[in-house]
Amino acid sequence: MKQHKLTTLALLLGMGTVMHAHAADVTTFSDWLSQGDVSGDARLYDFGRDYAGTQPAFLRDMNAVSLGGKIKLETAVWDGFSAAAALYGAYDIGLNNYTPGKDAVGYNLPYLNPLLMGINRTQTSLGEAYLQYQTPGFMIRGGNELINNPWNNPSDGFMIPNLFQGISTTIALGSTGAQLSVDRIFQYKDRSNAAFDTTSLAVLPYDKLVTLAESGGATDAGLTYKGQKASAAAWLYQWDNLAQMTYLEGGYTPVFAGHTWFVNGQYVNETSLGSQDAGPINAQVYGLKLGMNLAQHLGNVFVAYNKEPSNGVISTPGINPVTGATTTNKVYNGNLYSPYTQIYNTDPLYTTVMNYGLVSARAPGSAWMVGANLHPVSQLDIVPTVSEYYTDQTPGVPVANVRAYMLDVTWHFSGKLKGLSVRDRFGVEHDVLGYGSAYIDNRLMMQYNF
Repeated sequence: MKQHKLTTLALLLGMGTVMHAHAADVTTFSDWLSQGDVSGDARLYDFGRDYAGTQPAFLRDMNAVSLGGKIKLETAVWDGFSAAAALYGAYDIGLNNYTPGKDAVGYNLPYLNPLLMGINRTQTSLGEAYLQYQTPGFMIRGGNELINNPWNNPSDGFMIPNLFQGISTTIALGSTGAQLSVDRIFQYKDRSNAAFDTTSLAVLPYDKLVTLAESGGATDAGLTYKGQKASAAAWLYQWDNLAQMTYLEGGYTPVFAGHTWFVNGQYVNETSLGSQDAGPINAQVYGLKLGMNLAQHLGNVFVAYNKEPSNGVISTPGINPVTGATTTNKVYNGNLYSPYTQIYNTDPLYTTVMNYGLVSARAPGSAWMVGANLHPVSQLDIVPTVSEYYTDQTPGVPVANVRAYMLDVTWHFSGKLKGLSVRDRFGVEHDVLGYGSAYIDNRLMMQYNF
């Protein structure tokens, strides 16, 4: 296996040496291969989590460091056809603590945070490998690829993004600004797994990603529109044998009292599907986000709210979302289920933060957030938020109310260092069930795009 990975890497790098920075007109197969593009990124990531107060004995402060990134090779376009391949990697550089431990729920590496690349010392995978046909108003792509829409998305906050194997199509609806997108997903690769398979993300335990029985894949279709002052989107999702969802979102940017404001709304309706591998689901979510753009292009300030009503107690065999142990509840009392973002907190709800939200709480309730997107200088992004989550109490399964403080700061270099950025995301959560009185995440990433 190791030899195969090295051979693949050598092949890709060898192809890259004959490619140019910009594609020209292509008339032969040789030109199609040689006149393509090379792009990618290099990442150095440090992720630490520290716990405070009384918590279960198996919880210990964790850390992980990884160096890696991706290299992507794209052919030129020949009569609308192109192809691409991207190799992703994440590698231990000798700074991780692999001290073993053993407890009742199987946390065998209690000091290693597994979210960067799982519990392995290295990970290398051919994450993208696709053939594409594109005209000015139409695109179809098939193979291993990135898919990016509200509920099926890359979740790209760590070393390697979520990747999907399937077929994608986009169609521009004339010059209206509207677009139709359709994706059929056959297999999925979560961001700490080196291989594609037909499962999806499920619940914890935290040190290993628990997946459901084979779900068979997913289908989504979305109609989107973006104008100068208004935007709208309608998405339909089907996660085979799990759930089906309708997702609506719209926004408007009026000018009032000398300022540009924005008003966004979202609605979710989800029900179970097929063999109901995640249990019976009947969930709705409502969301509202109000904000004002600041003068001098300094960013914006906003307030957001989400409501997820309870729909009665559901009692079926399932898995406890904290310990992974058997419980009588699979999907709590109207809780939303998101197969590809469930434990990553990368869903589109307005109040979701980097490590908590109504979806990962796995119980209905409500949440609010106050925050800002600030750009005091052109190279600096600052995103502070404060949010609270009020969770309905399912009998026998208490889910505490949570307060979260987040600070996301990114510096983008310019000049000779253009393409380099340093980002630090700092978060404090209070009273998350099973994690003590509070825990602190600090995620520092240096990235260079080429």
